[in-house]
Order: sequence, then C-alpha cells, then structure tokens
Amino acid sequence: METDCRLQKEELEFWEDQKRCGEEIDLKLARDLPDDTPDFILKMMGDFEEEASRFCFSGAQGRVLDAGCGNGNLLLRALKNKTGREKADRSDLQIVGMDFSGNMLGRAALRSRGDERAGFLQGSVTSLPFQDRSFDRVVSSGVLTCLPNTQAATRALQEFYRVLKPEGVLVVDFFSRVSHYTLIRKHLFREPINPPEYVSPAEFQSSLQEAGFTVLSFRGFDFKPCQGYLFMSRWRPVIDPGFFQERLSRMLVRRILPGKGLNLLGYRIYVKCIKK
Repeated sequence: METDCRLQKEELEFWEDQKRCGEEIDLKLARDLPDDTPDFILKMMGDFEEEASRFCFSGAQGRVLDAGCGNGNLLLRALKNKTGREKADRSDLQIVGMDFSGNMLGRAALRSRGDERAGFLQGSVTSLPFQDRSFDRVVSSGVLTCLPNTQAATRALQEFYRVLKPEGVLVVDFFSRVSHYTLIRKHLFREPINPPEYVSPAEFQSSLQEAGFTVLSFRGFDFKPCQGYLFMSRWRPVIDPGFFQERLSRMLVRRILPGKGLNLLGYRIYVKCIKK
C-alpha cells in the first residue's frame, strides 16, 4: 500500500510539474515525448490521436465522460466540427473532462477556448465524483495502464460501470503483454511486464466481463517490430534512417488492419464495450 501511494504521488508530481506550453508541445506532453522529437514522429502521433479519438468518440451523443483527459488531446479532437452535418450530429454532445492533475486539467480547459460542450472537473478514476448512471459514454485513454495495481484497475472499471447509464458505452485501452513489441522488451531487454500496465487481450476481456461489460469491438495500434522509438537512439540514423519501423506500423494501422482480428496483435489496444 505504501509503495502504491508513493507511485501515485510521483505520477501526480510529474504532471503537475510540466511547464512547457504551445500546440506542438501539447502533443509532445500528452505522449511524453522529448523536445527534439522529429517531425515525422509528431505527424505519426497526431495521426494516432486522430484515429484513437475517432474510435473513442464516434457516435457519441448525450453526456460523455473523458476519465483521465490529461491536457485534452482526444477530447478536443472529438469536439471539432468540420462539416455542417457533423455539427448537427454533435449538437447534443456534452463532454466532461476529468483528470487527477489540476495542471493538466487547466491546460485542457484553456485549450477548449470556452466551448460550451466541454466542462472540466478534477477527480480520480477509482472514486469518480459523479452520481450513478450519469453518463451515456465513458472514455478512458492511457489511464488504467498508469494505475499502481490490479485492484485499482478493477475499482476503476467498477466506477465506470456505476456512472454509466444502462446500455451505456465504455471505451478503454491497455498495453498487450503478448504483442511482439512487449515480448522483445521482456525477453531481450529484461524489462518488467506486469499488470495492470500490461495484460493479455483475454485477461482484459475477462476483467471487463467481470465488471459487467460486453465487448463490442476493438482497435489495435502500434505494430513496430523493434523495441522503443529508434529516434531516441543515437544509432537511429544508421539502423533506420528512413523511419522504416514507424512507417510500417502506420501503414498496418491505417490501411490493412482496421476491423480485422489481427488488431489484437497490436501493442496498444482500444476496446469498446457496453454496459449490460
């Protein structure tokens, strides 16, 4: 318990201490990228966030909770209206962004530029500050993987179930511990691969079912063949001067695998499910 509290405190302090600002910095900050990240990687990350936001919020209406919204990258993309039809379809959409970091929440609120469809509230996913059956949809991206233990992840799923209306939709993600990327990290680099940060697709689906959810669909991302981002290594210009592994991953994500079972081979997997 003491270790878990320390880890949570360190996580909160990390986000509270972030001082960088600016649109490009907001993307780097959300993805925890260094300032010298190449433009190609930023483009790839932007594409990922566009795809992830579309999967998380597509078809959303009514009251939606973004639980762990950070600085609002996915939420803000969901609020964009590019055509008159999209604007009409989302006229009744109300998104509540919640995060445990007041610093990140403030950034999200500032970036929303007073959009009346967005509201923000500080809170924790393991004890949501909302009444039962308050939301039509809950989105939680990059949150369960940061919790200190499986008990906290289970509690978060229970809280998502509690605040959802009957037939409400939950969208969450996890890192697959059986992806080739994770296995390389585990066996070649001897990195610890433990829950709740890393679980198998079967284990995650079982956790959702135990919490009362039925899986509707999933979408896998990140099919890089090598461990880590090679651009962070001084050897990248020699090993992979053309960003081959990132290009291959992006092609698989966007062109070949959407809607196919092979999505479960991805490193990061988003799951859409319904409250029964």
